[in-house]
Amino acid sequence: MLSRRQKNRLHRANRGQSMVEFALAIPLLLLVLLAIVYFGRVFFVSQVLLHAAQEGARIASRTPGLNDAATRDMVRGFSVSGAGINQNSVIFADLASGRLLSQGVSGDLPPGSKVKILPWDADGSASDMVPPGTIAVRIQYPFHLAGGTFDTTDGAAPIAIATSIDGSGGPVPFTNFTISQQATVSQEIYQEEN
Repeated sequence: MLSRRQKNRLHRANRGQSMVEFALAIPLLLLVLLAIVYFGRVFFVSQVLLHAAQEGARIASRTPGLNDAATRDMVRGFSVSGAGINQNSVIFADLASGRLLSQGVSGDLPPGSKVKILPWDADGSASDMVPPGTIAVRIQYPFHLAGGTFDTTDGAAPIAIATSIDGSGGPVPFTNFTISQQATVSQEIYQEEN
């Protein structure tokens, strides 16, 4: 049988061991937590953009006169570069509902965003090609996990977490990138291309 002194010593040793185990486990727990937040936010923004592109393409397929830039601006709700124009547009409303605009539910898209109605807003790149008889809406949105989505400074550093104490495992980066979603539908009315 252990004496009271021996039990106290054993209890203190177990507490110290628990603290060391917790200190070793906390970086992994933080990595898992940050990964959940990161991928959850990527998925959320991606789904909001996809829904806005689908609804925008559906409306665009039924709107006559898309060869006119002003008509396309009204359908998009934004200029091609993301300046807010028409708050009644379904694309504008969808992006506002996801609070992806500069003032949350109103304003502009962040710098680097693009909203295109294809084939009229195509810049000649292969990604802007759509099959004949179809209309597409492509939305590109710069994704930042933390901080400055609307900052005009280009020096926003991505978040990285070291996987080992001595740095030999290398950091796990959570980089900033552009999310792009496109929806393509058949034209429901005849449209003239430029």
